[in-house]
Parts: sequence; C-alpha cells; structure tokens
Amino acid sequence: MSYRDAIMAAKYAGGANEQATALHQRRLEAVVSGEGYFDFDSPRGIVVHVVPTGVYDDGYAIDLGEHSVLPEADPMRPKQLPILGRDGARGSWTADGFGATVPSDDRNGCAGYAHLFSNGVVESVAAIPFEESRTEPPRIDGRALELDLTRSVRRYLRVLAYHQRTAPIYVTLTMYGVDGCLLDTGVVESSDDAHPIRESMLAPFPVTLDNFDADVRTELAAPIDALWRGAGYPKSPFFDSGVWELRSAFDDGD
Repeated sequence: MSYRDAIMAAKYAGGANEQATALHQRRLEAVVSGEGYFDFDSPRGIVVHVVPTGVYDDGYAIDLGEHSVLPEADPMRPKQLPILGRDGARGSWTADGFGATVPSDDRNGCAGYAHLFSNGVVESVAAIPFEESRTEPPRIDGRALELDLTRSVRRYLRVLAYHQRTAPIYVTLTMYGVDGCLLDTGVVESSDDAHPIRESMLAPFPVTLDNFDADVRTELAAPIDALWRGAGYPKSPFFDSGVWELRSAFDDGD
C-alpha cells in the first residue's frame, strides 16, 4: 500500500488518535512486506510514526524545498532527520517529501531511513539489532533503543515545530520480527536472566504529546516500558520513579 493510499484509508478511522494509529498500522504492513522507502526490506525492525494533528485537512502541506527542511538543512548531512541507531545518513527528495537513509552492508540494501512527508508526518524505520549481533539469539541493545528513540523523536518534533505544525502530536511505534531475540540491558548479570521475546511484534499503544516542548522520554515511558515487558522485564531498567538513568548521556549527546 502506498503512503497516499494509507493516508486515505486512515482518514475515516475516527478521531485524530485513531487516524494516527490506522496510518501507522497500514504503513507498518507496507514496511514489513518490503514496500517501505529506499528499498528497505529487513526482516526485523522498528517503525515509528510522528503525526501532527490536522494532516488530513485540505491544504495542509509544508515547503520541502532545498533550504526549507530546517535552516541548517544539507542533503549530504541530514541531521534534522536522525535514524534510530544509525550514523552516516544521506538525504534526498522523494515524490512524497524528504528522506534520510543509511545504507546497509549490502550495497543495494538500506539499514534504516527517516522520511518527512509533505503533510508533516514523519516515518522512521530501522533494522534491528542496530549493530551486527554475533550471538544467538540476537541481542537488541535496549540502551541504544531508549537513547535513540528519545533523541530522534525530540528532533522530529523540532522539525515539525519549525514548519509551524499544530499540536497535539501522536507517536506510534512497533518492533516487528523480534520473536526469539533478547532485549539487552547491557548489564551482563541482568542480560543473562532475560528470556527470548515470544511475540513477533511488540506494538504499544500510541502516545499523545500536547506540545512540541514535551519531555519526550517521560511521555514515552509507558510504551517503552511495554516493550521491556514484552521482552520479559517488569519495566524499563533505566527509568524509575520519574528519573531516567540515561539522561546525562542523552543531554550530552543531543
């Protein structure tokens, strides 16, 4: 299903929250079936959508000219659209907007991309594990997942705020193809106690952000906890009583 078909199919799903969820589900199906952007066809990945309200309104479009993505935009250095767990992205325009992509080790493959559609929706897709896993079962770096998810969503919000999109903003995410993998804490004794994920997909409920200045990690706490619970943990090992253990690394790196 093309992006435009997904938009039209989701348009009548109900309220804005239901529309964002329907769009995510339909685009997830496309990505999983190998019909995402930039020839992305990983059997295991994470898909994130950031959807500002009003994307179905007539005339709701943003200027994606060469110097309009962000003031510092440069197609060869698309830092405005980070890709989960990936460096070395390159930017390009597509028929539907502007995208950043990272090639995989396979010259013809794609390890991940972030795409800003002309109506303001951001689609972020990355193959997981983020780094090559030499162990069986494969280990997914949970620390990198939390850090990069927080950094990336915060950057996407900055892009949308720059283009004067309207809040609320809906964030949806799904990890797919992860059955049999371990979500790794990076702590040896804790990781050894982990159990392989039993579900093919981990798809927490969507999150509604009331404004572009939201504390992204705090707002994403519930769905991130849900990912960890799906991997056999009681909750995120890095977030406790409103305090995020990785905050210093996040602040230093963004």
